[in-house]
Amino acid sequence: MGWSIFKKKEKEVSLEERINLALQKAKQDTRLATKEIEDIKEWAANAIIDVYSAFFPNSNLTYYRKQYAETALAEYEEIKKKYSSELEAEMVEKCDNIVSGYLNQIQLRESKLKLFQKIEEEYKITKEKLRNAEKEGEKTDRLQEHTERLKDLDNDSGTLSKAMTETYKLEEIKEDIELKEEYFNQLEKLNNQFADDSDYSNSLAYKKEIDKMLEEMN
Repeated sequence: MGWSIFKKKEKEVSLEERINLALQKAKQDTRLATKEIEDIKEWAANAIIDVYSAFFPNSNLTYYRKQYAETALAEYEEIKKKYSSELEAEMVEKCDNIVSGYLNQIQLRESKLKLFQKIEEEYKITKEKLRNAEKEGEKTDRLQEHTERLKDLDNDSGTLSKAMTETYKLEEIKEDIELKEEYFNQLEKLNNQFADDSDYSNSLAYKKEIDKMLEEMN
């Protein structure tokens, strides 16, 4: 169903509620992507330690393993260069493939983070536009008393023009929100399209699509 739910409940959900829900989702997605990056880095480090355990003293002990995990991924190329010749070529290749796959997943989520942060920034701008439009509307309401006093005058087109201008502003904000909601719909489609985690190349293709979205937003 995705974010199209707003279109079906348009009369039930206000513009401000739609913005707040989107901001909340962007923040949740940012937190999730950040946590996933941390987890994947740890998994990659553990894979390296498992394969090269003979060169990590006491790596079977949690205390030492945690210390090694802090630098294993960053120092992977150095570790491989130093010790790979002492391991079976097949094991070295498997480790390479696993670490490479994890790095691709990290890059994908780093692109997602940029996208979520960009979406959040844009929604904040839209929220400010809505607040400004509401303030203008309050001014119009306060002037209503004066309008009532003057409505017997022949030329009342100025007030009508003002009201129409405020309506157009809200319509523009509504269209802006609908456009931004499409970002989430696009992400949902991409999630489904690249759902097969067994294919390591998927993460790179997915990242490419995320980067395209970022370019379109800039």
